[in-house]
Amino acid sequence: MTTSPFPLAGTGKVRWRVPLPGRHVAGISVAADGMCFVTTETGVVALHGPEVRWTADGGALLLDGDLLVTAGADGYELRDRRTGAVTGVLRTAPRSAPMPLADGSLVFLTPGPVLRAATLTGEPRWAAEVPAPAWPLVWHDTVFVAGRAAVRAFDRDGAALWLAEPAGDVAGTMVGLPDGGVLVPVHGEEHTGYVVLDPGGEVRPVPAHLPPGSLAVPLPGGRLVLPGWPERDDVGEWRPTVSIVDSGTGAVVQHHRLRADVQGIAAGANGLVAVASSPTWERWTKYHGWPGFDLSQDCSVLFLDEDGPRGTWTAGRPITGPLAVGANGDLLVPLSGELISLG
Repeated sequence: MTTSPFPLAGTGKVRWRVPLPGRHVAGISVAADGMCFVTTETGVVALHGPEVRWTADGGALLLDGDLLVTAGADGYELRDRRTGAVTGVLRTAPRSAPMPLADGSLVFLTPGPVLRAATLTGEPRWAAEVPAPAWPLVWHDTVFVAGRAAVRAFDRDGAALWLAEPAGDVAGTMVGLPDGGVLVPVHGEEHTGYVVLDPGGEVRPVPAHLPPGSLAVPLPGGRLVLPGWPERDDVGEWRPTVSIVDSGTGAVVQHHRLRADVQGIAAGANGLVAVASSPTWERWTKYHGWPGFDLSQDCSVLFLDEDGPRGTWTAGRPITGPLAVGANGDLLVPLSGELISLG
């Protein structure tokens, strides 16, 4: 998860809403022209504002230019993102979603596992064996592959650059940082929380004891926004929290108690942060409506600026996927079968 290139408005006012074909959202990709591509459990929906432009099976990966990659029956399909028309098929059996390199080729894992790069026409460029399990990330045209206890880096031509061992098991998804390095969640005897791997492979622990996970988002000035450790509220109930941490010193810049678990975090180019907290759909369907169990107030988005809380928008229903910032500064919130656009 990275900071959006678009500033976030953060007014908390609903501008539009549109039904989605599935309840749960796996990802939202936003193009500079305002189109967004929402991946649900039933496929991808291409939207321009509340207008549905086209739909297709599988997930979606936005590429530079006018192309989009979706999963098809015979492999990955290349589509014109404005019309949805299929322009080519990448016939392969990947174990991970393809990720674009700056030269226009795609990188993905195949059984073995083998890290492979191919052109958009499916022609192989290079391949490298990597230990299992493996989780790849392309960032600043470097390919990072996390294993259970090490991270490997390859250049765009598949040459091995370095191997780093972060003194603990990798405990979540890597996150790209503005300087070209990556943030790695780890769990180990010496350090539990996060380490930073710089572009040369040097390991620097973030000097703070944090719960490792996959929801960290980098902010300007070397700060990170991420879920914190749960803490007791005024009546002794355990509550989730969110923290903003200085990655260099480990100092906690902000710390806020929430009513429910963090489901998504988004940050705009202007430094404004949105944190979605909500019970899961399973918890909602099991408990909401029982005597004393009104969970509607637990579904909300908290807006944070550099001075602290700026406002809260109450969703009233479960938030069922990640947040995204639209090209016009709206916050896109998946809400159990709908996509909401907040100005």
